[in-house]
Amino acid sequence: MFMEERQKLIVDMVNTSGHITVAEIQERFQISSDCVRRDLRSLESRGLLKRTHGGAISAGPKGKYPKEQYNPKENTDTDEACLAAAKKAVEYISENDVIYLTTSAVGYYMAQCLPTEFSFTVVTNSVTVADELRKHLNVSTILLGGEMSHRGHCHDYYTMQMMKNISLDKAFLSHTALSIENGASIHNSAGVELGRLIMKNSSMNIGVYPSEKLGRKSIHSVCPITAYDLLITDDQVSEDFVMQAEKLKVKVDIAML
Repeated sequence: MFMEERQKLIVDMVNTSGHITVAEIQERFQISSDCVRRDLRSLESRGLLKRTHGGAISAGPKGKYPKEQYNPKENTDTDEACLAAAKKAVEYISENDVIYLTTSAVGYYMAQCLPTEFSFTVVTNSVTVADELRKHLNVSTILLGGEMSHRGHCHDYYTMQMMKNISLDKAFLSHTALSIENGASIHNSAGVELGRLIMKNSSMNIGVYPSEKLGRKSIHSVCPITAYDLLITDDQVSEDFVMQAEKLKVKVDIAML
C-alpha cells in the first residue's frame, strides 16, 4: 500500500471514531511505530488531525483529506472550485504557446476546457491529462515518460531528463498546499525536483489553486510564493491572503464560483 493511500485511510479512521491510537494504526497497516508517528506528523502539519500522547484525534470539520482522487476521472462529483479556477486559467493560453499542465485535478479540468480556436502545445506528465488532450485536434501533446505511479503520473529520472530539454512559455502548477509563509509544498518528495525544473524552464509560472489549498502547508517545500508570476484561485479566498500576496508583488486573479 502506498503512503498516501495509507494516510487517507488513517484520516478516515480518525474522523469516523474521533480518535485513534498508534497501536491501532500499527495493527491495521502492519507498520512500525516510527512509521506511524511520521504519518501522524505529516497529517497534523496539513491540518488533517491533531496528535495526542499515543495517538491522534480528529481536527474537526476542516480535518478532511484533500478531495483529489488517485485519478480525477474516478470522481463523479464536479469540484466547482477547481473547475472555476481551471476556466480562468485557460484564458491565459495564447496561440503557439508551449505550456505545462499540472497533474492535479485542476490540470484535468483545464484539459477539458482548452481553447479550440488556435494551436498550441501542452507538456504533461499525467496519463489522465494526456488522455483528455488527445481529444483536442488543435493541441500537440508532449507526454513526459518514466515509471508511472498509481495516480497515473511520471516524475522519476527519465521524466527529469525529458523535461531538461523542453522550454515552456507558461507553466500551470497546483501543488498540495500554498501559504504566504511556506510557499508551495507537496506530500510526496518525488515531485519536488521535477516541479522546480518545470518552473526553471518556464518564462511564466502560474499557480492555479482552489481556495481550500490556500493557507495550508504540506511536508516538502517546492518554492516560495514569490516564484509565481500569477496566482489564480476562486472567490472563497480570504481578503487577507490576497492582500499579503499582492504585498509580495504576486498578482492574484479570482474566478467567480
